[in-house]
Amino acid sequence: MVAESGGSGPRHGGGAFRGRAVRGTVRAPVRGAAVMTGAHRSGGAGRRRHVRWWILCTVVAVVIAAAVSFSRPDAPTGPRKQYFFGTLQTSPRTARADEARGMRVAHLTVQWDRFAPAPGRVDRRYVASLERELRMFRAEGLRVEAGVGLNTPPSWLLDRYPEDSFTDQRGARFTSSPNLVFSQEIRNEVAGYLRQLDGAIGLDNFWAIRVGVNDTGEFAYPPPAASDRGPLSYWAYDRHAQAGGADPGRPPTIPPNPYPGWRPGQRTHDGAAFGTREVSRWYEWYLGALADAVNWQTGQYEALGYRGHLLVLIPGAGFHPGDLSAAVDGHLRNTAAGGLISRGAGFFRTVALIQHRRDVQLVSTALVDGSGTPRDNACRPSDTNVTPDALTPAQEARVRAWSSVRWIARIAAREGFPLSGESAGPHVAAYYPGVMNRAGRQLKSCGLMGLMWAFDHNLYDGTPGSSLGDYASVIAKLQKGDTP
Repeated sequence: MVAESGGSGPRHGGGAFRGRAVRGTVRAPVRGAAVMTGAHRSGGAGRRRHVRWWILCTVVAVVIAAAVSFSRPDAPTGPRKQYFFGTLQTSPRTARADEARGMRVAHLTVQWDRFAPAPGRVDRRYVASLERELRMFRAEGLRVEAGVGLNTPPSWLLDRYPEDSFTDQRGARFTSSPNLVFSQEIRNEVAGYLRQLDGAIGLDNFWAIRVGVNDTGEFAYPPPAASDRGPLSYWAYDRHAQAGGADPGRPPTIPPNPYPGWRPGQRTHDGAAFGTREVSRWYEWYLGALADAVNWQTGQYEALGYRGHLLVLIPGAGFHPGDLSAAVDGHLRNTAAGGLISRGAGFFRTVALIQHRRDVQLVSTALVDGSGTPRDNACRPSDTNVTPDALTPAQEARVRAWSSVRWIARIAAREGFPLSGESAGPHVAAYYPGVMNRAGRQLKSCGLMGLMWAFDHNLYDGTPGSSLGDYASVIAKLQKGDTP
């Protein structure tokens, strides 16, 4: 999990989040059928040609069928011919050395507050610095994955829309990331910023763009506000989220709050009993609104004509179905997984709500985060027997021992999304000799498309197990099809 707030800014703990393919029909080639008919009329030689064509067509059909079966999300994953590799917070100064060791992707962070320090004004010097970095990366043969900085809002945005900040049930406000979920005005400002960024730099200069909602740029609500009173923060209490009917300030794609005024922990609403069915309905609305913010973003990039990859960042493992059942039974009061519940980190539910636009992909930001028993375990072919949103008690007990990326890989495969990965970072789980090999085994066994290592400076600063040579060795082995 990486904070998109700047080139050297701190990352927030990925470890805190621990806790449909089109099926093809193979048809026999028509040309083969015609030859068979002709052969039937031409005697022995024709019959021999008929047999050869029949065998050839059968073999081709079998090969195609095998290829289709292995492309299904529920099929066991196998090694890819080529992966992509890169680093997070990439330095232009090390780009040449990175590329020479097999890396092909650099990470660039744009900061909205620096790009647009005042309404309607673009800092041209900052734009020029971004363009220089782009040129330096591309001159070394690196593609650029960009965080566009939606989680670094300028101060004037809060000043202009003070009532549209994320607000929890006790009135606490979160201002480190803009309320893309419930405020249409905020979405309008973001849309304007993206148009400015496209005009100033050109979004098509980015090989991929990172997509998220919270302060770390990932697919979750903000963290809980500091409090020792009652349930943790549920961020659905600003004026638009609480509107029970039509509200022009709420995005039209988000339905009205089914129970305005209800707060987690309460067992009545408007003088009537409020049971688990109502709690579940409210919480599903809360999750759906979060996913809508992601779908709105991918739709904006599509409308701007962007043709690169759109990467939805998935932090940790999130909570499991049993955690949700316990939370609903307790009317969303604090439970063991309460912090994950309030942040909407139920990826077995929310990933299914992401729209399959052109080239929308998922990224697990929690490789080698120390999760699972044994630690950082890899995927297995038998994982396909698990249906994430319909676990038996015995299955859930086993799944809770899976590493974060293993659980997310199963969800991604089930929902038909390509998946790549990022290491969680040494601030989440300390690096150690052999950690890159372990990340490589997770990548290969879980069918990931590539790996972004956190962080570029850790390749050069003596961090154990995270040297440039270590990474080059893992890259070379994986690209040859070997397991590190």
